[in-house]
Amino acid sequence: MSKTLVILAHDDMDNSVLNSRFKKELENEENIIYKDLNSIYPTYEIDVQKEQDELASVSKVVFQFPMYWYSLPSALKNWIDKVFSYGFSYIVDEKGEFVPLALKDKEFQVIATMGAREESFIGDGRLSVKECLNSCFYTTKMLGMKELEPIFFYGAAYGKISEETLDEYSNIIKKELIG
Repeated sequence: MSKTLVILAHDDMDNSVLNSRFKKELENEENIIYKDLNSIYPTYEIDVQKEQDELASVSKVVFQFPMYWYSLPSALKNWIDKVFSYGFSYIVDEKGEFVPLALKDKEFQVIATMGAREESFIGDGRLSVKECLNSCFYTTKMLGMKELEPIFFYGAAYGKISEETLDEYSNIIKKELIG
């Protein structure tokens, strides 16, 4: 059975509605290795070898996070910087060319939540969410990963999200990651 590694980074899970719900839905699934970076590595000291071993054992990698200031949360950026290291995820060959290694051909997907409404990312002078997160997508592309369609949820900071909407969003996540 192929496994999926879900990497969650969230600085305030106690006040999260969407990401805490997704965590609850996914963390005990048999085909998912679920990692909450802020819980496992509160001081940002990453067990790089353990993380690389788990990455090597899965067929799909998912980053789950709320977008902060048009970017990744710092815990996830720290994890990427340390775990996607030279010699594990890539090398530069004798011709000076970038060569993907351990992550090549693994599927990659983003599940991101935004406090802002979708309209905040549309129009003149505004970037889409995907454009804001370009470094994440470009990094995984350079590492030879196969990008799957990202899943974006908007409006998490505006009032209460109904239980019906939470159920709908959870079903989207479960269908995508569990089948």
